[in-house]
Amino acid sequence: MARYEFQKRNIIAENSRFYICFDEIKFPGSPGIDNFLTIKPKICHTNQIVGVCILPFVNNKFLLMKGWRHQFDTEIWQAPAGFVEPGESSIESAHRELVEETGLVCKSQDIIQLGSYIPDAGLIEGKIGLYLALHCTPITDHLEPEFGTGNLHSFNPLALNELLMNSCNIGGSTCIASFRALNYLNTQI
Repeated sequence: MARYEFQKRNIIAENSRFYICFDEIKFPGSPGIDNFLTIKPKICHTNQIVGVCILPFVNNKFLLMKGWRHQFDTEIWQAPAGFVEPGESSIESAHRELVEETGLVCKSQDIIQLGSYIPDAGLIEGKIGLYLALHCTPITDHLEPEFGTGNLHSFNPLALNELLMNSCNIGGSTCIASFRALNYLNTQI
């Protein structure tokens, strides 16, 4: 298929984090689309990073949360994740999310970049930075519950792989970060 042309963007709604847009696009030799839905995050870092996901690895086990999601009326397995903020690097955003959602901290040299991915190329205008956090230690026993988070559960590499292969209730960022973390650790042995 030939490339299409972007004509213009109409912002139809917004909140503190996103613009909801109807883009007009034109296909060569065919009618275009006047209301191609695009969600554009308001804050974007280098390389179009708009969010982060950081997978903690403590005592040879991966840690995931099981958090409630109203959209699916169920609990979802997920690694700590969230939006990037102005004035932070993407790694700083990942470390902040790790602390806020788990009460864990690690040294900056123990945060391993696992690349990025596009969560939905046809809808969301942005990428998610993926990270692995090694040698994490708790900094607090008491955490204020944060929206969508849950209790931490530990998985050895084999159990994490089984969860990835068999669970239908796991976040996309968590899946990609987990597969890349397992691969990273396998290549370090």
